[in-house]
Amino acid sequence: MHTENNQLFAVINPVAGSCDAETVQHTLTKACTNAGFSLECHFTSIGEKNEDIIHAVRQAVKNRCSRVVAAGGDGTIAAVGSGLVDTGIPLAILPVGTANLLARELDIPFDLSTACQLAVNGDKQRRLDAMRVGEQYFLSHISLGVYSKIAERTSRAAKRHFRQVAYIWNALPELLSGRTWRMALTVDDQKILLHASFIMIANVGGLGAAELRWGENILLDDGHIDICVVHARTLKDYLMLANSILWRRHKLSPKLTYYRATRNIQVTTTSKRVPVRGDGEIIGHSAVEITLVPAAIRIITPTTAEHG
Repeated sequence: MHTENNQLFAVINPVAGSCDAETVQHTLTKACTNAGFSLECHFTSIGEKNEDIIHAVRQAVKNRCSRVVAAGGDGTIAAVGSGLVDTGIPLAILPVGTANLLARELDIPFDLSTACQLAVNGDKQRRLDAMRVGEQYFLSHISLGVYSKIAERTSRAAKRHFRQVAYIWNALPELLSGRTWRMALTVDDQKILLHASFIMIANVGGLGAAELRWGENILLDDGHIDICVVHARTLKDYLMLANSILWRRHKLSPKLTYYRATRNIQVTTTSKRVPVRGDGEIIGHSAVEITLVPAAIRIITPTTAEHG
């Protein structure tokens, strides 16, 4: 149901995985024209800070836009969504990134024309939980350890040209390194000391490959954040882990431990060189403090989208 003020503001990331910015703008403009929307586009640039994107979105909200579109990957969606927390303005997604984890979880169409039609005409919304780190909000994953080091090794150019295959190539040396770290994990003020190869803090359950998931009952809007601690070290350990994930026997795996947070999470490591990855982007090193914000952002979804 459209409002009287049918203004749409779009943030387009031209260097996202599969993005052709000109085609995105043209297709979205056509959908807006047919629906009686006016359209303003903001094209991100290399080196532009997330704070600048957040500011542009908040300015569009002040100018009374009725909905906002993010054309890019999970990192772009996180930055745009950060400007919409508690505004009531819905966010629509055009999934033209590399992994597109959030779009997959919400059944957003990957056909550009269909996604643009949904962005402009979609009425169904879901209110998603978010993970706040500083002034930014993340919707999919935050990780530390081997998983985040794989992302750190993978260049933007490699992601654009080889997409998810780029991660696989860089995963091999990290998985074979046998690295683990001493970490302090605090879940809702309860401190746990552990050794882990990586910690995955998941609001989205999907891995981005087929139907594989980090665990059971990881939901975007249940008021919880799930924490997956991975204890793998050798190639054999990782193969055992992969087998447990493939057959959805997560909680039977000796290489996985699960926790669930309802308020806050803190992770610190003994090494200063462990990257922290949030929604596809490196956001820090060695430590992260996360606050759960329930029902933080409204997302436009297909009417057929199911919870889970």
